[in-house]
Amino acid sequence: MIETSELVVERVAGVVGGRIVDNSGLASPETMAATGFASRRVASEASSLHSMSLRAARRALHGLDVSCISGVVAATFSGEDRFPALSIRLAGELGLSRDIPTIDLQMACSAYPYALYVAGRISSDTGGKVLVVDGDIQSRLVDPKDGATAPLFSDASTASVVSVDSSGTSMFGFMSRTSDALVCPLSGPISMDGFKVFSFVASDVVKFLRRFGSGFDHFVPHRANMYMVRQLAKSLGLEDRLMVCPAEYANPGSCSVPLAIAAHGHAGRALVCGFGAGLSAAAGVVRLAEGVSHGVEDDPGA
Repeated sequence: MIETSELVVERVAGVVGGRIVDNSGLASPETMAATGFASRRVASEASSLHSMSLRAARRALHGLDVSCISGVVAATFSGEDRFPALSIRLAGELGLSRDIPTIDLQMACSAYPYALYVAGRISSDTGGKVLVVDGDIQSRLVDPKDGATAPLFSDASTASVVSVDSSGTSMFGFMSRTSDALVCPLSGPISMDGFKVFSFVASDVVKFLRRFGSGFDHFVPHRANMYMVRQLAKSLGLEDRLMVCPAEYANPGSCSVPLAIAAHGHAGRALVCGFGAGLSAAAGVVRLAEGVSHGVEDDPGA
Protein backbone atom coordinates (compact mmCIF):
# COMPACT_ATOMS: atom_id res chain seq x y z
CA MET A 1 0.00 0.00 0.00
CA ILE A 2 1.19 3.50 -0.86
CA GLU A 3 0.06 6.57 1.09
CA THR A 4 -0.06 9.86 -0.83
CA SER A 5 -1.51 13.34 -0.48
CA GLU A 6 -5.25 13.14 -1.04
CA LEU A 7 -6.12 12.72 -4.71
CA VAL A 8 -9.14 14.85 -5.60
CA VAL A 9 -11.18 14.06 -8.70
CA GLU A 10 -12.62 17.49 -9.50
CA ARG A 11 -14.36 16.88 -12.84
CA VAL A 12 -15.23 13.89 -15.03
CA ALA A 13 -16.84 13.88 -18.46
CA GLY A 14 -17.56 10.93 -20.74
CA VAL A 15 -18.25 10.22 -24.40
CA VAL A 16 -19.76 6.86 -25.42
CA GLY A 17 -20.06 5.18 -28.79
CA GLY A 18 -22.95 6.62 -30.77
CA ARG A 19 -24.28 3.30 -32.12
CA ILE A 20 -26.44 1.04 -29.95
CA VAL A 21 -25.92 -2.64 -30.82
CA ASP A 22 -28.45 -5.23 -29.65
CA ASN A 23 -26.79 -8.29 -28.08
CA SER A 24 -29.74 -10.65 -28.47
CA GLY A 25 -28.55 -12.04 -31.80
CA LEU A 26 -25.18 -13.06 -30.40
CA ALA A 27 -25.56 -13.76 -26.67
CA SER A 28 -27.98 -16.18 -25.03
CA PRO A 29 -30.68 -14.86 -22.68
CA GLU A 30 -28.75 -16.47 -19.80
CA THR A 31 -25.56 -14.63 -20.76
CA MET A 32 -27.36 -11.30 -21.05
CA ALA A 33 -29.02 -11.83 -17.67
CA ALA A 34 -25.69 -12.66 -16.00
CA THR A 35 -23.72 -9.82 -17.59
CA GLY A 36 -26.51 -7.27 -17.44
CA PHE A 37 -25.70 -6.20 -21.01
CA ALA A 38 -28.69 -6.36 -23.34
CA SER A 39 -26.88 -3.97 -25.68
CA ARG A 40 -23.57 -2.20 -26.05
CA ARG A 41 -22.25 1.14 -27.34
CA VAL A 42 -20.07 1.05 -30.46
CA ALA A 43 -18.19 3.90 -32.12
CA SER A 44 -19.15 4.84 -35.66
CA GLU A 45 -16.73 4.13 -38.49
CA ALA A 46 -15.93 7.84 -38.66
CA SER A 47 -14.96 8.00 -34.98
CA SER A 48 -11.54 7.43 -33.49
CA LEU A 49 -10.24 7.10 -29.96
CA HIS A 50 -8.48 10.40 -30.52
CA SER A 51 -11.67 12.23 -31.55
CA MET A 52 -13.71 10.78 -28.68
CA SER A 53 -10.99 11.60 -26.13
CA LEU A 54 -10.65 15.15 -27.42
CA ARG A 55 -14.41 15.63 -27.12
CA ALA A 56 -14.41 14.28 -23.54
CA ALA A 57 -11.44 16.48 -22.60
CA ARG A 58 -13.05 19.63 -23.97
CA ARG A 59 -16.20 18.86 -22.00
CA ALA A 60 -14.27 18.30 -18.77
CA LEU A 61 -12.19 21.47 -19.24
CA HIS A 62 -15.11 23.71 -20.26
CA GLY A 63 -14.97 27.01 -18.36
CA LEU A 64 -11.58 26.19 -16.81
CA ASP A 65 -8.44 28.26 -17.44
CA VAL A 66 -6.24 25.62 -19.09
CA SER A 67 -3.09 27.33 -17.80
CA CYS A 68 -3.76 25.46 -14.53
CA ILE A 69 -3.23 22.09 -16.26
CA SER A 70 0.31 20.93 -15.46
CA GLY A 71 0.24 17.45 -17.01
CA VAL A 72 -1.68 14.97 -19.17
CA VAL A 73 -1.94 11.23 -18.55
CA ALA A 74 -3.68 9.12 -21.21
CA ALA A 75 -4.65 5.51 -20.44
CA THR A 76 -5.53 3.30 -23.40
CA PHE A 77 -4.55 0.09 -25.19
CA SER A 78 -6.39 0.84 -28.44
CA GLY A 79 -4.88 4.03 -29.81
CA GLU A 80 -4.87 4.27 -33.59
CA ASP A 81 -1.21 5.34 -33.77
CA ARG A 82 1.94 4.01 -32.19
CA PHE A 83 3.12 7.62 -31.96
CA PRO A 84 2.79 10.50 -31.40
CA ALA A 85 1.39 9.67 -27.99
CA LEU A 86 -2.29 10.39 -27.44
CA SER A 87 -1.38 12.61 -24.47
CA ILE A 88 0.90 14.75 -26.66
CA ARG A 89 -1.73 15.18 -29.37
CA LEU A 90 -4.40 16.15 -26.85
CA ALA A 91 -2.13 18.64 -25.06
CA GLY A 92 -1.41 20.41 -28.34
CA GLU A 93 -5.02 20.48 -29.54
CA LEU A 94 -6.29 21.72 -26.16
CA GLY A 95 -3.80 24.59 -26.13
CA LEU A 96 -1.94 23.38 -23.06
CA SER A 97 1.57 24.49 -22.17
CA ARG A 98 4.38 22.89 -24.18
CA ASP A 99 6.39 22.45 -20.98
CA ILE A 100 4.15 20.00 -19.12
CA PRO A 101 4.71 16.23 -18.83
CA THR A 102 2.56 14.13 -21.17
CA ILE A 103 2.42 10.38 -20.54
CA ASP A 104 0.59 7.44 -22.12
CA LEU A 105 0.14 4.24 -20.11
CA GLN A 106 -1.39 0.89 -20.99
CA MET A 107 -2.80 -1.35 -18.26
CA ALA A 108 -6.19 -2.28 -19.80
CA CYS A 109 -8.82 -3.03 -17.12
CA SER A 110 -6.84 -1.66 -14.16
CA ALA A 111 -5.62 1.53 -15.89
CA TYR A 112 -7.71 4.23 -14.16
CA PRO A 113 -6.24 3.87 -10.64
CA TYR A 114 -2.77 3.65 -12.20
CA ALA A 115 -3.44 6.87 -14.13
CA LEU A 116 -4.75 8.62 -11.01
CA TYR A 117 -1.65 7.63 -9.05
CA VAL A 118 0.70 8.96 -11.76
CA ALA A 119 -1.40 12.12 -12.10
CA GLY A 120 -1.25 12.65 -8.34
CA ARG A 121 2.54 12.53 -8.39
CA ILE A 122 2.64 15.10 -11.21
CA SER A 123 0.16 17.34 -9.40
CA SER A 124 2.14 17.12 -6.16
CA ASP A 125 5.39 18.02 -7.90
CA THR A 126 4.01 20.84 -10.07
CA GLY A 127 1.27 22.30 -7.90
CA GLY A 128 -1.20 22.22 -10.80
CA LYS A 129 -4.13 20.16 -11.96
CA VAL A 130 -3.68 17.14 -14.25
CA LEU A 131 -5.89 15.94 -17.08
CA VAL A 132 -6.44 12.16 -17.05
CA VAL A 133 -7.90 10.67 -20.24
CA ASP A 134 -9.03 7.04 -20.12
CA GLY A 135 -10.76 5.29 -23.00
CA ASP A 136 -10.76 2.54 -25.61
CA ILE A 137 -12.44 1.52 -28.83
CA GLN A 138 -12.71 -2.21 -28.20
CA SER A 139 -15.33 -3.14 -30.80
CA ARG A 140 -12.63 -3.15 -33.48
CA LEU A 141 -10.54 -5.62 -31.48
CA VAL A 142 -13.12 -8.38 -30.95
CA ASP A 143 -14.21 -11.22 -33.17
CA PRO A 144 -17.80 -10.16 -33.99
CA LYS A 145 -18.85 -13.84 -33.99
CA ASP A 146 -17.34 -14.61 -30.58
CA GLY A 147 -20.28 -14.83 -28.19
CA ALA A 148 -17.93 -14.76 -25.17
CA THR A 149 -16.36 -11.37 -25.89
CA ALA A 150 -18.26 -9.40 -28.54
CA PRO A 151 -21.42 -8.88 -26.41
CA LEU A 152 -19.33 -7.48 -23.54
CA PHE A 153 -16.95 -4.89 -24.90
CA SER A 154 -18.06 -1.39 -25.83
CA ASP A 155 -16.45 1.92 -26.82
CA ALA A 156 -16.05 5.07 -24.73
CA SER A 157 -13.59 7.68 -23.55
CA THR A 158 -13.48 9.86 -20.44
CA ALA A 159 -11.58 12.86 -19.17
CA SER A 160 -10.93 13.65 -15.51
CA VAL A 161 -9.42 16.78 -13.98
CA VAL A 162 -7.56 15.87 -10.79
CA SER A 163 -5.52 17.63 -8.13
CA VAL A 164 -4.04 16.87 -4.71
CA ASP A 165 -4.86 18.20 -1.26
CA SER A 166 -1.91 17.92 1.10
CA SER A 167 -4.18 18.23 4.14
CA GLY A 168 -5.64 14.77 3.45
CA THR A 169 -4.41 11.33 2.40
CA SER A 170 -5.16 8.76 -0.25
CA MET A 171 -4.14 5.11 -0.36
CA PHE A 172 -3.18 3.24 -3.54
CA GLY A 173 -2.41 -0.40 -4.10
CA PHE A 174 -1.40 -2.52 -7.09
CA MET A 175 -1.29 -6.25 -7.84
CA SER A 176 -0.25 -8.30 -10.87
CA ARG A 177 -0.31 -11.99 -11.79
CA THR A 178 1.05 -13.46 -15.01
CA SER A 179 -1.77 -15.10 -16.97
CA ASP A 180 -3.15 -15.44 -20.49
CA ALA A 181 -6.75 -15.53 -19.23
CA LEU A 182 -7.57 -12.20 -20.91
CA VAL A 183 -5.29 -11.11 -23.74
CA CYS A 184 -5.30 -8.96 -26.85
CA PRO A 185 -2.56 -9.19 -29.51
CA LEU A 186 -1.58 -5.94 -31.20
CA SER A 187 -4.12 -6.31 -33.98
CA GLY A 188 -6.70 -8.33 -31.99
CA PRO A 189 -8.85 -10.17 -31.38
CA ILE A 190 -9.45 -10.05 -27.65
CA SER A 191 -9.70 -13.54 -26.17
CA MET A 192 -10.88 -14.42 -22.69
CA ASP A 193 -11.13 -17.35 -20.33
CA GLY A 194 -14.05 -16.09 -18.31
CA PHE A 195 -13.73 -18.70 -15.56
CA LYS A 196 -10.07 -17.83 -14.89
CA VAL A 197 -10.85 -14.12 -14.77
CA PHE A 198 -13.77 -14.68 -12.40
CA SER A 199 -11.60 -16.89 -10.16
CA PHE A 200 -8.95 -14.15 -10.03
CA VAL A 201 -11.53 -11.57 -8.99
CA ALA A 202 -13.32 -13.85 -6.49
CA SER A 203 -10.11 -14.80 -4.69
CA ASP A 204 -7.10 -12.53 -5.28
CA VAL A 205 -8.97 -9.28 -5.90
CA VAL A 206 -11.27 -9.72 -2.90
CA LYS A 207 -8.26 -10.23 -0.60
CA PHE A 208 -6.48 -7.28 -2.22
CA LEU A 209 -9.41 -4.88 -1.75
CA ARG A 210 -9.99 -5.88 1.87
CA ARG A 211 -6.68 -4.16 2.66
CA PHE A 212 -8.34 -0.79 2.04
CA GLY A 213 -10.71 -1.15 5.00
CA SER A 214 -14.04 0.67 4.96
CA GLY A 215 -13.26 4.38 5.40
CA PHE A 216 -15.02 5.57 2.25
CA ASP A 217 -18.52 6.45 1.05
CA HIS A 218 -18.60 4.83 -2.39
CA PHE A 219 -17.27 1.66 -4.00
CA VAL A 220 -16.61 2.25 -7.73
CA PRO A 221 -15.33 -0.93 -9.43
CA HIS A 222 -14.59 -1.62 -13.07
CA ARG A 223 -17.79 -2.99 -14.60
CA ALA A 224 -16.53 -6.27 -16.09
CA ASN A 225 -20.09 -7.64 -15.93
CA MET A 226 -22.88 -7.20 -13.41
CA TYR A 227 -22.72 -10.70 -11.95
CA MET A 228 -19.03 -10.32 -11.16
CA VAL A 229 -19.48 -6.84 -9.70
CA ARG A 230 -22.36 -7.91 -7.47
CA GLN A 231 -20.41 -10.90 -6.18
CA LEU A 232 -17.39 -8.70 -5.50
CA ALA A 233 -19.44 -6.11 -3.61
CA LYS A 234 -21.20 -8.86 -1.62
CA SER A 235 -17.90 -10.50 -0.65
CA LEU A 236 -16.63 -7.14 0.60
CA GLY A 237 -19.90 -6.16 2.31
CA LEU A 238 -20.16 -3.05 0.12
CA GLU A 239 -23.46 -3.61 -1.68
CA ASP A 240 -24.94 -0.43 -0.17
CA ARG A 241 -22.00 1.70 -1.40
CA LEU A 242 -21.82 0.33 -4.94
CA MET A 243 -21.61 2.87 -7.77
CA VAL A 244 -21.26 1.37 -11.25
CA CYS A 245 -21.25 2.34 -14.89
CA PRO A 246 -24.81 2.15 -16.35
CA ALA A 247 -25.63 -1.19 -17.98
CA GLU A 248 -26.42 0.50 -21.29
CA TYR A 249 -22.69 1.20 -21.72
CA ALA A 250 -21.77 -2.49 -21.22
CA ASN A 251 -18.04 -2.98 -20.48
CA PRO A 252 -16.08 -0.04 -21.96
CA GLY A 253 -12.81 -1.18 -20.35
CA SER A 254 -11.03 0.68 -17.59
CA CYS A 255 -13.01 3.86 -18.25
CA SER A 256 -16.09 2.14 -16.77
CA VAL A 257 -14.84 3.58 -13.45
CA PRO A 258 -14.79 7.27 -14.45
CA LEU A 259 -17.97 6.72 -16.51
CA ALA A 260 -19.71 5.61 -13.31
CA ILE A 261 -18.55 8.81 -11.61
CA ALA A 262 -19.68 10.97 -14.55
CA ALA A 263 -23.05 9.20 -14.73
CA HIS A 264 -23.90 9.38 -11.02
CA GLY A 265 -21.96 12.43 -9.79
CA HIS A 266 -21.88 11.50 -6.11
CA ALA A 267 -19.36 13.39 -3.99
CA GLY A 268 -17.37 11.90 -1.10
CA ARG A 269 -14.56 9.46 -0.46
CA ALA A 270 -14.50 6.59 -2.95
CA LEU A 271 -12.64 3.33 -3.39
CA VAL A 272 -12.02 3.13 -7.15
CA CYS A 273 -10.68 -0.13 -8.55
CA GLY A 274 -9.91 -1.88 -11.82
CA PHE A 275 -9.15 -5.55 -12.44
CA GLY A 276 -8.81 -8.00 -15.30
CA ALA A 277 -6.32 -8.26 -18.17
CA GLY A 278 -2.84 -9.05 -17.06
CA LEU A 279 -3.98 -10.38 -14.70
CA SER A 280 -3.84 -7.05 -12.92
CA ALA A 281 -5.64 -5.10 -10.23
CA ALA A 282 -5.26 -1.55 -8.97
CA ALA A 283 -7.23 0.54 -6.50
CA GLY A 284 -7.17 3.81 -4.63
CA VAL A 285 -9.19 5.69 -2.05
CA VAL A 286 -9.74 9.18 -3.48
CA ARG A 287 -12.08 12.13 -2.96
CA LEU A 288 -14.81 12.97 -5.47
CA ALA A 289 -15.46 16.71 -5.36
CA GLU A 290 -18.87 18.37 -5.29
CA GLY A 291 -20.04 18.87 -8.86
CA VAL A 292 -17.66 16.18 -10.12
CA SER A 293 -19.93 15.07 -12.96
CA HIS A 294 -19.71 17.02 -16.19
CA GLY A 295 -21.97 14.56 -17.96
CA VAL A 296 -21.88 11.75 -20.51
CA GLU A 297 -22.73 12.32 -24.16
CA ASP A 298 -23.11 10.18 -27.25
CA ASP A 299 -20.34 10.48 -29.81
CA PRO A 300 -21.84 11.78 -33.06
CA GLY A 301 -18.85 10.61 -35.13
CA ALA A 302 -15.84 12.58 -36.30
